[in-house]
Order: sequence, then structure tokens, then C-alpha cells
Amino acid sequence: MKQKRVVSLFLFAVFLALLFTVACSGKERNPGSKGATASAISIPAGPLWPALALLKPGGNPIWFEFGPEGPRHIESPQDAALNPYEPWPHARHITGMLQWDAFLVMAVNRDGFLILGTTQEPNELTLYRVAENAFWDPYTTESFFIYEDKPSVLLYRNEFFSESSAPLLTPQVYSLDKSSPVPLAARVPALENIPSGWEAEVVRRGPDDLWYFRLKEKGQTLNETSYMRTEDLATQGHRISVEEWRNSDKRGADTPSPGIIAKSLSLPDLPDGFSYGGIHLLGKIFVVSWEEQLDAGIGAAGFMVAAFDSN
Repeated sequence: MKQKRVVSLFLFAVFLALLFTVACSGKERNPGSKGATASAISIPAGPLWPALALLKPGGNPIWFEFGPEGPRHIESPQDAALNPYEPWPHARHITGMLQWDAFLVMAVNRDGFLILGTTQEPNELTLYRVAENAFWDPYTTESFFIYEDKPSVLLYRNEFFSESSAPLLTPQVYSLDKSSPVPLAARVPALENIPSGWEAEVVRRGPDDLWYFRLKEKGQTLNETSYMRTEDLATQGHRISVEEWRNSDKRGADTPSPGIIAKSLSLPDLPDGFSYGGIHLLGKIFVVSWEEQLDAGIGAAGFMVAAFDSN
């Protein structure tokens, strides 16, 4: 009995010694050394964008339409709210799609950015919205491009159908940034020092990789237009002819029509007066915009997400 007690006391003393050694070594260790624990490793954070939904496209398409508060899920375009027709510069619709890193980014007129990002699960997407629609609402989002490695848009007052009461924006370019839940203003030197009363309306990259932009005089009787070109948006541009401007448009006969797109992908038929628009692929998932159209007016509009193979 006495021998067992001695053994127990000896084991207890060894335990205390080990405990003291571990505690002291933990206090003396530099957290930044190679012996740092896993909890001290910095893990990169995801984008700070508000997430709207987790999408799992399967055998049936997933439909969304645009409203004042952003996209809302509908069963099909037949269930769309059928908004009053508005001239395209003032209607909510997708004006462009582009691939950015692992994301598909969509520019939405009068709203902001919609982003679809893949997850660790196959055929699964997260839908994000980065918008300030109360701020963007009076302006037209026609130009969608990459500037300083970020998806960017140019906001301007389109007065072709009606005169705008909105003030001129300074700056006019806003970008999507992973560290911000709202679009960020971007300084574009090529668009600075525009004469008073003038506004940039279109910015695009031509087939020659040069930048082209259109300036319009607003609020004057002449309403003149100037067409500009520059090698880099970080430098001022110089004036070009109307013919050079027309040749800078990449969109041409090589772009498939919405009808051809719908037929080649066996997309569901749309109601009368509706049409498919742009299309983009994200892995085995494709995203297609759609609109209710009447001449230059747009009523309901949105996008559809579907998988090539639901198996």
C-alpha cells in the first residue's frame, strides 16, 4: 500500500513538471516564429459583398427579374411584374457581363453590380449584389469595362428621350472592389479636365486595344459631340473622326443573335414580346439575360441561370 502511494506521488510530480515545462515554453515562444500555432495563421477573407441567395441550378432554369430593390426570384418570365415600358437608358436591365477572377459580374442599369461566384460544391453559386440604386437610379450604365483590374462602369445622363434633372457626377466611373459592400468611385485621368458643360457618355476598348470615349455637350443649344482616343486611360486623349469612332466598336456581325443563342442551347421559349440577350458561361453553368421589348423600350427584365448537365 505504501509502495503504491509512493508511485502515485512520483507520477503526480512528473505530471506537474511536464505541465510547468509546456506552460513556460508557450510563454517564451515568439508567435511569429515557425512554431506558431494554426490559430495564429491569417486566413484570407472572402469578398465583403451582401449575399442574396445560394443557387443550385439543376434540370430546371432559375429565373430572376429586376425591381426597385434588386432581383427577385420568379417561376418564369410569364410571372414577371410586367413593368411599364421605359426607354432603355432608364429601364432596369443587364447592360454587360464579364468574367473577373472566379466571378461572373453583371452590370445592371439604374442599380449596380450583380455577381455570381462558385462555391466548393459543384454546380452551386452564390448570388451577390453590390448596389446603391438610390444613387445610381437617374443615370445610365452603358459602358462596362475593366479598369485597374476591377469591373467598372461609367454613369452618365442620357438625354436622348428626355432631359435629365440629375446633377453631373464627378467622378463618373465606379468600380467593384472585394473589400467594399458598395461600388467605389474611381479616378480616371483621361476623363478629367473635361470642359464645363460636357460629359463622358461612352468608354470602350477597341479591337486595337486602344481606349475610345465619347464626350457630349449638355445644356447648350449646339449639343456637340467629340470622339476621343488614348493608349491608356491614365493619359489624356486626342480627338478622332466619327469614322474612327465607329470602327472602334467590337460588337459586330460575329456576335450571335439572341435567337441563335436560344436555339443552340435549347432555352425555354419566352412569352411574346420577350427576347434573350447576352450569355456567359461559368463552368458548367450558363447565365442568360432576358427582356420584354417594344421598340426602344424595355418592360420586365432579368436573367436566367441553368446548368448544362444536372447529373
